[in-house]
Amino acid sequence: MSLLKQTLLSLENLEIVPSKKLGQNFLVDDNIVNKIIAIANVRSCDTVIEVGPGLGAISEKILNSGAKLFAVEFDGRLFSFLKSKFVNCNNLCLMKADAVAFPVAGLPQNVIEFKIISNLPYSISSAWMNTLLECPNLPQSISLVTQTEMAKKFFASDRPSEICPISIFIQSAYDKVCMHKVAASSFYPKPAVTSVIISMVKKQNVFLFKPWTKQAIRRVFTKRRKQMGRIGRSECVELQNWSSKYKIFPNQRPEEISIQQWQQLDEFF
Repeated sequence: MSLLKQTLLSLENLEIVPSKKLGQNFLVDDNIVNKIIAIANVRSCDTVIEVGPGLGAISEKILNSGAKLFAVEFDGRLFSFLKSKFVNCNNLCLMKADAVAFPVAGLPQNVIEFKIISNLPYSISSAWMNTLLECPNLPQSISLVTQTEMAKKFFASDRPSEICPISIFIQSAYDKVCMHKVAASSFYPKPAVTSVIISMVKKQNVFLFKPWTKQAIRRVFTKRRKQMGRIGRSECVELQNWSSKYKIFPNQRPEEISIQQWQQLDEFF
């Protein structure tokens, strides 16, 4: 039975109508499922986090590889379905929770190396990524099926108009490995937006911003149409001192500041 037929049958049996609010677009193309597993290079020795496993199409491949899987599912009906489906899988730790509050699915803090693989619910992608980057231990790699627009925001250094705080924070910690288009027909229901698989790996020298620096950068980007000279005068003294020391020109706009320069702001907090 094809993955599409399996998905439709499972949803019918569970009496589930996919929720737009929860971003429930189930992968129904086995080729795409296999591709994301291959891109993430899942091995039996791996520990993997999955956000929003849904009906378990990706989960099953991970579990069959022998890897240890920690998964977090918000929908109680899907959580119960997964518990039943994988009842005999000793390499699964499944929790029912909001992934934004539990971005690494309850992974024990003593687990240092792990990967994240997910058909990420589009409704939480930005909030989840921001929370993930607050974690003291970051994944070695992240492989996501996500909205094309969001993936471009994650790595927007070549498109200054699209640069935003999440671009700065992610690119200070991760390098992009690849980005592949995913057809709308690979999902049920078909999303109204375009999608991609995006894969990233942790930098050898990760830069993590202090919380106060992050807040300052976010405030600056709420005024992105203004020039840095005007923004600096209305913001904190730390921003003014940074602008002076690192020669941030008054006529520059936030998207024209390099990631390295934003990192230098961190020393003033």
